[in-house]
Amino acid sequence: MQTITHILGSSGPLAKHVSGFAPRRQQQDMAEAVGQALSNNELLIAEAGTGTGKTYAYLVPALLLSQEQGKKVMISTGTKNLQDQLFHRDLPTVRKALGVSTSVALLKGRANYLCYHRLEMLEGRRLRPEQQDQLARIRTWLGRTERGDIAELGEVPEDAPIWPQVTSTTDNCLGSDCPVYSDCFVVKARKDAQAAEVLVVNHHL
Repeated sequence: MQTITHILGSSGPLAKHVSGFAPRRQQQDMAEAVGQALSNNELLIAEAGTGTGKTYAYLVPALLLSQEQGKKVMISTGTKNLQDQLFHRDLPTVRKALGVSTSVALLKGRANYLCYHRLEMLEGRRLRPEQQDQLARIRTWLGRTERGDIAELGEVPEDAPIWPQVTSTTDNCLGSDCPVYSDCFVVKARKDAQAAEVLVVNHHL
């Protein structure tokens, strides 16, 4: 494994490629501890104050371990917002700085993914004007989304009543009997998760 302290140091790749990055001794110490725990299959409980740079402190050793030793790494966050931030912002930044090709995936609970079948079932159903507008936005978004993650569509609030009507639960999911099973976003997300070397989830999954 590359020297973690150097990577997070003043002349390391993060300092060179990440705007505003500043070396922190506490961050380096935490990253070294995380790297050692991962390499030795040990448990580690780490606590650090605001401004320590905890995200990079665990991402750097996690990505290096996966890249150099071929181990699968799962990272879990406390909220979906943090999960999205980690996957869409922090993880790509660190991957690019380190120059690693580690495959990554994002996995959420099924209620976070658009369901083709339930969307089709709404066809012709009477809805309130606000929901009709939201449904039109969802259909437009469907034409460009690859993951079907409802968090992508900021135009429709995640707590909007329309979402439970176009997402599935374990009770109403038809599974492999679904006529659009081959296009199911939940199935695709789970397959991607199984294949990925680094998987980002949340505690509620």
